[in-house]
Amino acid sequence: MDKIKKLNLDSDQFQIDHLRPIPALVKANTLYWNEIGMLNNLQWNYTLQINSDKLSQVKEIIQKACCTQVSDQEYKLIQDFLENDEYLLKNCGFTTQKLPDLIENNANLVLFFLMKNVKSSDFQDYLDVFINIDVTPATIELIAMINHSMKIPPDFVTYYVYYCIQYCNNIKEKPTQTKIVKYVSIFIRHFLKTKAIVTKDLLTEVSCLQVQKLQAFCIEFTRVNEVSQLFKSVKAFNELGA
Repeated sequence: MDKIKKLNLDSDQFQIDHLRPIPALVKANTLYWNEIGMLNNLQWNYTLQINSDKLSQVKEIIQKACCTQVSDQEYKLIQDFLENDEYLLKNCGFTTQKLPDLIENNANLVLFFLMKNVKSSDFQDYLDVFINIDVTPATIELIAMINHSMKIPPDFVTYYVYYCIQYCNNIKEKPTQTKIVKYVSIFIRHFLKTKAIVTKDLLTEVSCLQVQKLQAFCIEFTRVNEVSQLFKSVKAFNELGA
């Protein structure tokens, strides 16, 4: 303190240039007080803290699931928490924006969420994501799982096949193209066997959607063994009048 006094500091140089405005006076008769009698319908939700704890855990797992595969224990926790809780399901953070990352890292988690949301108004929005992202083994396998686990619009299945065909034709790297073509061929054959798509539609209506015909796809990639098998399947189904 003595050292500070020796500096001979002038306190005026530390004054604030601008003063805060003086608050307006409030008259007593303008105040509004809460009447206890007006609060007689209050109800306390004793599950708020429980839901908050569960919600934070679920959100944390979903955020993690966008980057890496979650553990079986974490997956089971989400199933247990969201199975019969509409509030948690609606607010857990599962969105169309996160769907592409979740598909690549945790397809089983995506399938669970889609099954829980199949009757919601947002379900079609989730399906639309698949026709706006890269076709990968994970997305193809997930579509097959979705078609097996729940009822999805037949038009979507057919259109997704169109999308896969077009995507294959646009791949520049030959090794990558061959790999995806194999998956797509197996995928289409599976849908033909389950009659999820109609071959006549594939052969005659593809041009309406501005994509390659399935027959042209088979000819283009005839060197790939899986495509040759697909072509035989298409021919066989056509002969049977599928």
